[in-house]
Amino acid sequence: MHKQIAPILLAITAPLFLFKVASAFTSPTPMQRENVVRSYFDGVNKKDRDQIANCFADDAIIQDICSINASERKVNPNDLADRCMEFLEAHPDCVVDFHYGPECGRESNWVVAHWYETGHWTGDSRGIKATGNPMAVEGQTRFLVNDDLKIEKFVVTRTFTEWEETLQNSQK
Repeated sequence: MHKQIAPILLAITAPLFLFKVASAFTSPTPMQRENVVRSYFDGVNKKDRDQIANCFADDAIIQDICSINASERKVNPNDLADRCMEFLEAHPDCVVDFHYGPECGRESNWVVAHWYETGHWTGDSRGIKATGNPMAVEGQTRFLVNDDLKIEKFVVTRTFTEWEETLQNSQK
């Protein structure tokens, strides 16, 4: 009798075990990837440095198409968050919103967002005195979100604020 029960139990429990193992190796959903990008922009709106940094993989790759140096470069999450906070120090009332997205490709791990930022240049940052002028910029960014739900690469095409242009000119 016991010899007959063992194969039946194995037949019932083996698929359950295999299902649990297989589900442990499934990729994140497109919505989960989109939520990583939303969390990044939410961190910007909240001025939350740690939230911003936590969205990025170690040695993330950035490519700023509109920058003087449009090549790919590795940047660690803390440097990315610090740079973002310098921008927010210059534009303390900055708010990010979306024309489109974030939306993840259904056949890829790329999340696309067409965003815009509004606010004013009322804060001194990086030794540059504020002008009080309004700020309105926009861009489109592609974020490659890995299976650990971290941004490992992003490619941005954007316009620049007066503060960013002043900063770039001071570094020439």
